[in-house]
Amino acid sequence: MKKILKFSLVLAAVVLTAVQAHAGNADFSLDLIKEEGKTVSFSLKEIKKINLSIYDTNDSLIYQEKVTSEDNINRTYDLTALPDGIYFLKAESDLKISKYKIEVVGNKAKLSADAISEVYKPVLVNKNGIVTVNILNPKKAPVTVAIYNSDQTEVYNETLTADFYVGKIFDLTSAQNGKYTFDITYNGKTFSETVAIK
Repeated sequence: MKKILKFSLVLAAVVLTAVQAHAGNADFSLDLIKEEGKTVSFSLKEIKKINLSIYDTNDSLIYQEKVTSEDNINRTYDLTALPDGIYFLKAESDLKISKYKIEVVGNKAKLSADAISEVYKPVLVNKNGIVTVNILNPKKAPVTVAIYNSDQTEVYNETLTADFYVGKIFDLTSAQNGKYTFDITYNGKTFSETVAIK
């Protein structure tokens, strides 16, 4: 029993270190530089790679780009072609998805400096069949984890009561070899990731 507890504590420490390193490379903040007419300029700090997209209120994609930079990411968007209305800028890193509101009215466009929503993505680590799931969950939403085998048969489903952080270890060392898909749902989003068990 002591060996299992010790192994669990060591594994938890390794996983938390991996999550912190992952967060250091994928967390970011948006700074609004200026708004002039229908042009908005902003900087994304503490990030070197990000996906940016603009959607309308019907969730239709208007614009999308993948951006990499050695320094902060600076962007200027000319929104002259957009009719009056509400739009959303989605910034997605390896760790989180942040959504910002854009209002286009007359000759002006306004980008919210603060995110209207942020969802942290789950981090899965597979170490020889020991799969850890870690989620930063500041909204303390319930987290549902469903696992499917390669035949798409559900082999596990549980809703976890969430605190600021959710961590769970799955021992798949005795499971059949193959691919297992983890569907993790919280804050209105479902994230899927597949791991291979050999």
